[in-house]
Amino acid sequence: MIIDVSDVRKNKGNSERFQGSLPDLHLDMPDQDASFYDLQVNCEATNTGEGIYVEGEITGRLDLTCSLCLNRFTVDLKTPFAENFYREGESVPEDLEDPVQFYHGEKIDLSDTLKENLVLTLPMKPLCMPDCRGLCPHCGCDLNIQQCSCKDEQLDPRLAVLGDLLKGLDLENK
Repeated sequence: MIIDVSDVRKNKGNSERFQGSLPDLHLDMPDQDASFYDLQVNCEATNTGEGIYVEGEITGRLDLTCSLCLNRFTVDLKTPFAENFYREGESVPEDLEDPVQFYHGEKIDLSDTLKENLVLTLPMKPLCMPDCRGLCPHCGCDLNIQQCSCKDEQLDPRLAVLGDLLKGLDLENK
C-alpha cells in the first residue's frame, strides 16, 4: 500500500487519513502455515516536523493450523501499527534507537511495515480453541471429536529401568 503524503508534508501538524486493501498474503514458515485475506488498512499520517508518523489498524481474516490437533481454523484479525518515516536526503534525529524507515519523494510505501506487523500478530502456538485436546499420541485420533481406547501409560523415562525390574519380579512370582 502506497500513500501520497504531499499535502501532509506542507506544514507541521498536518494529517490525512488513508484507507486501502492489501492482497492476500500466505506465509509458509517452517513452524507455521498462515494465510491472511480480506485485509483492510485504515491509517492516519501526521507531519511531526521531523518526519511523517503513520499509525493505523489492519483488519481481516487469518487462517492457521492448530498446533495440537492440526486442523485449519480461521480467526478475525485486528492489529494496530505505528511507524515513523523520514524523507531520504533530509536530516534525521540523532537520538533514534529504532531502525530508521525512509521514503522517497512524496509517497510512502507501507508494504514492509504492514507485512512485519502481520507476522508479529501470529501466535507462537496457535490453538483452534483454548481447550483443544489435540491428537492421541498412540493412534493419532482427534481427541476433540472422539475418545480413543488407547491406554495412556505415561512413564517417566528416568524410571523405565525400575519398570523393567518390576516386570522381572512379576515373572518370578508366577
